[in-house]
Amino acid sequence: MFRLLPMVLMIVLFSSSSAFALNSCQDGDFADMRGEAVVRIANDDPTNPFRYRPRCVIVSEATRVEFRALPNFGMHPLYGGTVTGSMATFDPASPIGPFTSGTQGDSMLMSSGEFPFFCDFHFTSGMMGSIRVVPELFAEGFD
Repeated sequence: MFRLLPMVLMIVLFSSSSAFALNSCQDGDFADMRGEAVVRIANDDPTNPFRYRPRCVIVSEATRVEFRALPNFGMHPLYGGTVTGSMATFDPASPIGPFTSGTQGDSMLMSSGEFPFFCDFHFTSGMMGSIRVVPELFAEGFD
């Protein structure tokens, strides 16, 4: 019995530890926007132009996400992909971007999963985020 105690303790410790999402988003960081048809993500924080708002978000499948860049995507090119330390990795299969010109880019997120994104010029300043897409449980008009 005492031989199993270390294994049980390890299982309890690892299962209770906080799970991290991609691009430095922790579980408690995600804004719940499920059920919204359109979600806007922009670097419009007057105190920090190198931060997206919301940075980490949960949406339903088939949500349209509007990415906005101030002043434009030429200054803040946005790509789907991950940031680990000081290294950014583009995800060519991501449904997000790339957006490299203009001020607005739209993505339809049709499938469940997690889709991280980042500004190619400023990710080391924290300009990154992640979107968790979850199945819509109730169809519109469900009574």
